[in-house]
Amino acid sequence: MSKKLLLVCVLLALTVSFSVTMAQDAVPRGGTIVVSEGQQAAHPNNFNPYAPDPTRWTRGTMYESLTLFNPVEGGKPTHWLATGYEYSDDLMSLTYTLREGVKWSDGEDFNADDVVFTFNMLKEFPAMDRGAIWQYIDNVEKVDDYTVTVHLNQVYTLLHELIGNPDNLTIVPEHVWSSVEDPVTFTNPEPVATGMLTEVVAVNEQVLELCKNPNYWQMGTDGKPLPYIDCMRMPVYPGNDPANFAAANGELDYIGNFIPDIEATFVAADPEHHFYYFWPGGAVVQLYVNTTKAPFNDVAFRRALSMAIDYDSVANIGMYGYTTPANSTGLGPRNESWYNQAALDKAAEYGLSKYDAEAAKAALDAAGYVDADGDNWRDNPDGSPINFKVQVVNGWTDWVTSVQIMSQNFQDIGLNNTIDVLDFGVWFANLQNGSFDTSIGWSTAGNTPYDFYRAVLYSPLIGTDGLANGQLRGRWTSEEVDTLLESFVQTADEAEQRNISDQLQMIYVENVPAIPLFPGPTWYEYTTHRFVGWPTVEDYYVQGSPWCAACRPIVLTRIHPIEDMTGQ
Repeated sequence: MSKKLLLVCVLLALTVSFSVTMAQDAVPRGGTIVVSEGQQAAHPNNFNPYAPDPTRWTRGTMYESLTLFNPVEGGKPTHWLATGYEYSDDLMSLTYTLREGVKWSDGEDFNADDVVFTFNMLKEFPAMDRGAIWQYIDNVEKVDDYTVTVHLNQVYTLLHELIGNPDNLTIVPEHVWSSVEDPVTFTNPEPVATGMLTEVVAVNEQVLELCKNPNYWQMGTDGKPLPYIDCMRMPVYPGNDPANFAAANGELDYIGNFIPDIEATFVAADPEHHFYYFWPGGAVVQLYVNTTKAPFNDVAFRRALSMAIDYDSVANIGMYGYTTPANSTGLGPRNESWYNQAALDKAAEYGLSKYDAEAAKAALDAAGYVDADGDNWRDNPDGSPINFKVQVVNGWTDWVTSVQIMSQNFQDIGLNNTIDVLDFGVWFANLQNGSFDTSIGWSTAGNTPYDFYRAVLYSPLIGTDGLANGQLRGRWTSEEVDTLLESFVQTADEAEQRNISDQLQMIYVENVPAIPLFPGPTWYEYTTHRFVGWPTVEDYYVQGSPWCAACRPIVLTRIHPIEDMTGQ
C-alpha cells in the first residue's frame, strides 16, 4: 500500500471515529417538563429570591448559589457560580474563586461586583438576611474580578454551607438591583438571573411556566448550553387528588407529591414508565406549638401533648406507612450516628413520643389542666377555657389525615381543639408571624445535627421584621442554646461537636419546643414517557425531590427528552 493511500485510509478512519463520537455525545433537546410539587394556590408573581415566599423555582434554579451541597453525598460540594472556596489558616476568612464566562440572562457579565453587592444588600436590609449569615461576617471584600473574600467576625466552620443554601443566599445582578429603592418589597416582575430557567412565560392562578436562559453558562455533553429542555410548566391543582390523577395518567414528568398507595395507584398505571424513590434522608416533620401563648408556654402541657399522639396511626394511616415515628430529639435517620442515648432515655422517662392517653391525662391533671366548669373539656389552671386550632395545608391529604388523627387524640384526653385547613400561603404566613396555635410543619436536615437545631432554636432567626425564619416556628429560644450552637461552629473537632450535640438533644427532650412526628419522606416520583436522565434508585446522584432548591439545578443538567423536540 502506498504512503498516500495509507494516509487517506487513516484520515478516513479518524473522520469516522470523530463522527461516531459526536453521534454518541449528541443529546436530544427541547420540550417542556410538567412538574407538580404541591402547588394549590395561584402562583405569586414575585421573583425576589429574598421574599418570604417567592414564586416556585426562583431560588436555586433562576437565581443561583456559589456552591451547592448534595445531601445524598453527605454534603459533598458541587461548585456552581464559584469554582471553589478555601478557609484561611486561622479560619477567619473564606475566599471564593468565581467562575469566569458566566453571563446574566440579559447578556451582562457576572463578576465579583455582583457577589459583593448581594452580600452587602443583605447587610443593609437585615430583613432580607433570612439565614442570618451576617451574624458571622465582618465584611466582604472584592479581591479581583473573580475572587471574593468573606471576612468573619468569629470562627464559623460551617459558613460555606450556610452561604451555599439557596434559601439563604443566591446572587442577584448589581446592574439591576442597585437601582431598586426597596429590595425588601421588590417583586422583581422581570427577573434577570444566571440560572437555567429565567424567562417567565406565565405566572398566574393556573400555571407557572419558565423557559431557558438564552445566555446560560453551563454546557451539556453536546457542547451546547444547558438545559437540554426548553421549559418547565407547573400547573396549579386544587389538591393532591387531581395532581395524583394527572400523575397516574402520565401527564406529569417531575413530581414531588404524596401519592396514597403508590404502587397500586401510580406505578401500576404504567410500570414501564412510572417510578418513585423516597430517600430516607428527609427532615423530621413536627407539630409546632406556639410557645408565646398559653397553655403552650408550659412545658408540662407540651409533654402531655407528646404523650397523647398515636404516632403509629399517624405514620401508618396518615402517611400510608411511607415512614416511621420519630424520636424526641428531632433528629432523623440521616443523623442516626449522632443520637444521644442519654437523651433518648430521658425521653422514655418522660413518656415522650410514645402514645399513652392515660399518662397524658394524668400529666394534665397533675399540672392543673382539669375540667373546671363541667363542660367535659379541660381548662387552664386559672379556670379559663382551652380551645385551640391545629393548622394544616388544604389539599395536603397526608398531613390533613395526620392532623385529623392528632386532633382526635387531643379530644380523647379532654382538650377542645379544631382543625384549621388553610391555603398554603396563609398557613406559611401564620407560621412566620406567629399567628397560630399549633401546626404541622417540616424542619431541616443536614450533615450534622447543627442544621436541625439551628433552624428550630437559634434566636437570631427571628428577623428584624418579627418574622420567624428557618423553622423557629414555636419561638422557644434560650441563651444556652444560642451559645451551644455558636460553639459548635467555632471548632472543627468532631468530638467536641458531638458533646455539644448531646447537650442540644437533651435540651430538646427536656423542653419539648416542638413535637417530632415522623421523618419526612422525600417525595419524588417521575415518569419516562417523554424525558429521561432522572435520579433513579440505581443512580441516585442527587435528592430527586423537585422542591429541593439545592437539588433541582443538578437534576436539570441531566434530564433530556427521549427524542428531539426542538421547535415543537
